[in-house]
Amino acid sequence: MDKTVRGAEMLRRVERMVEGFLAELADTSPNELDCVALERTVMATVRELGLSMMREVFRRADEQAPEVVVHGAAWGNRAVSKGTYTTKFGTFTLERSGYQQSGRGRVLFPLDLRLGIVEGRYTPGMARVMAQTVALMTAEDGEGYLEELGVAAISKSTLHRIPQDMVALYERDREAIEAVIRGESRVPAGAHTVQVGMDGVMVPMEGDDTKPRGRKTTAPQPPRHERHHGTTPLKPVKSDGKTGVAYHEASVGTLSFFDIEGEHLGTVYAARMPEYRKETLSASLEAELTAAVEECPTLQVALASDGALTHWEHLSGMQRRLPEGTRSRQLLDFCHGAKYLFDATKLVEPDEGKALAMAEGWRGALRHRLDGPEIVLRALRYQREACPSSDTREELDTIIDFFAEHKRTGRLAYKAAANDAFPIGTGTTEAAAKTLVNVRMKRAGARYTPHGGQTILCFRTALLSGRFDITMRELISRYSAHVKAA
Repeated sequence: MDKTVRGAEMLRRVERMVEGFLAELADTSPNELDCVALERTVMATVRELGLSMMREVFRRADEQAPEVVVHGAAWGNRAVSKGTYTTKFGTFTLERSGYQQSGRGRVLFPLDLRLGIVEGRYTPGMARVMAQTVALMTAEDGEGYLEELGVAAISKSTLHRIPQDMVALYERDREAIEAVIRGESRVPAGAHTVQVGMDGVMVPMEGDDTKPRGRKTTAPQPPRHERHHGTTPLKPVKSDGKTGVAYHEASVGTLSFFDIEGEHLGTVYAARMPEYRKETLSASLEAELTAAVEECPTLQVALASDGALTHWEHLSGMQRRLPEGTRSRQLLDFCHGAKYLFDATKLVEPDEGKALAMAEGWRGALRHRLDGPEIVLRALRYQREACPSSDTREELDTIIDFFAEHKRTGRLAYKAAANDAFPIGTGTTEAAAKTLVNVRMKRAGARYTPHGGQTILCFRTALLSGRFDITMRELISRYSAHVKAA
């Protein structure tokens, strides 16, 4: 049957559906119209038209030649078999050509490569829908949500499986993909300062140190993404050495851009599941920072975090490797430092009101005076000497050592930093921990494998950073190839 005949039949079939809909509509009283049911009927008509048109797309992408060439390699032994594909309009089955190399082996389908079919079945558009769904909600919620929208029926197991396959490809080629994404991203217009921040956030894990749930064996077959793409992420106990616990520390990072007035212009987000010393996150953040400074050499750089030593080791290394002449500062998150001051006043002043007043005085000096760090340290040392309790003096010593170390490295110079339009807080980084992880991943009964959690974080960071389109384009390109008829 040629395309002209198929097109005519398709239009007649849709025309009959439309005529039937209009006839039923005309016979229904205006007061008895069921808008929900009618809208579903319209969607069914649209899906039928969409499926028919997509079949033609697939037929056009197929190949009839006896041999094809892909990446310079010849494939022959053409055979026709049926294939099932899922589009946004639904699922259909059609016959397609398959090719093998001499000696047989795996089968190559030209239409899959030409259209960028994901995991042998799903169109790029459907893959985008699944990726965005798991970034925003659980697979169980996603199954019902997509059904309500009228998108092709996708089971929760498919929503678990296919995005993980895609992220296995992402992880395999992560450095190359991220290099392309950075190359196509731009520093926001008017940016004066970029702040690099790091933070940790606990995630519920299912790993070597927790009992597997819902499995008939403790040694199941490797997951599909490992069988297909060979990625083997470390279990959490291998990453951080913490056995016997269900929660492990993931990491989030941000590159936040501000104008000269301190207004936030945009943020690039990064996140990784638990990993020893957060090396992957640090490398990604530094690559983003390097690209931003190369594009805009006048940017001043703020490196900020809480008190975690690992964070400061990474951030200090980034600062040392900045191009010569780049204006930069390290700053302890001001709110984090202020909390230590409130903790100190509670140790030395039993009256809550007086303790709060004392803490506000120290906080104001630290924030608004150039000599604020010296004032606060003198006050803390005075309180320590005046304290009769050895236990309290020991706790105050810890707080004093904390501030003294950060003063030595210049991380408490808040007044000077504010004068130069450096942000003194890490609100975007703290918010990233909540937005990236807590909102999406901390559900009742939730536990994640390293790769399952990274799948969510990969697509969620892409969405929040405004990079979802580029990320999906690069992923789909891994399923695509130019096919030439021999």
